[in-house]
Amino acid sequence: MREAIHSPGVSRMVMAGLVALIVLALVSAPALLPSARAEDGDGGASATPAEVKEELTELAVEGVGRRSVSYDGAFGRFTVSVLRDSLITAVSDGNRSVQAIADAVAENCTKTEPEGADHTTPPTCISPNGLQTVGIRIEEEFDWTEQGRVSRGFRYENRLSIAIRGTGFAGGLVDMVITSGGDNVRFDGLDFTVSRRAEFERLALLDAIDDAQAIARAIAGHMGYEIVRIVRITPGAGFDPYAVERFSGDDSPAAEAASEPTPVFGGAEVVTSRVSMVFELRPKS
Repeated sequence: MREAIHSPGVSRMVMAGLVALIVLALVSAPALLPSARAEDGDGGASATPAEVKEELTELAVEGVGRRSVSYDGAFGRFTVSVLRDSLITAVSDGNRSVQAIADAVAENCTKTEPEGADHTTPPTCISPNGLQTVGIRIEEEFDWTEQGRVSRGFRYENRLSIAIRGTGFAGGLVDMVITSGGDNVRFDGLDFTVSRRAEFERLALLDAIDDAQAIARAIAGHMGYEIVRIVRITPGAGFDPYAVERFSGDDSPAAEAASEPTPVFGGAEVVTSRVSMVFELRPKS
């Protein structure tokens, strides 16, 4: 009978060897990874850090431009208003007043300035468009009493307008229309106008752009920056409202209203344009 030989020392040596191999593999693995990555890359070149981008910032600025422009025209608005018991009478009386106004305009106003116009004499009524009808309204009016609704009569209204060149005859226009139309005329208002408004708005807009650029350069220079480019520009034109001379439209007799010439004084207004601009800046090198 053959006996098995046991060697405890040999098995301990085998186990120790296996542990040593495992430790060696763990230690050497990280060292092998970079070379593997390099082999996967193109040509085995080493990676370089990304380039640092230039530091930029934005600056939003609003520029304002203003131009003063003198009035070179006027626009009068009137209403012939008649209340009568009869519809036919209201229309007839109203049309009579309107025709009287039209005759006065045709007699006293021209479409173009005469060649030999003397500007030292009283102003001439120059109305290129003449008298215009804006709207006509005819309706029955009522009052409410204890007995119920009661008719007050029929209201005829004819709204008129007339534009004139220059401002010297503005007061004379008011007097002429009220005097010729009689008690049925209501004066609604007089607006001064500017024929070249669009041109002055464009000039003011250019001034606003120059203003915005000057402000941007001042801010950038003070902070140690320089302007790279304009990112965005948004124009926004505006203007101050027309100067308006308004007169009371009461029911006083026209003869009393025209007893003294109506004083009207022309003038000027300020056309304003605005622009918003966004600039891209970078630090000065």
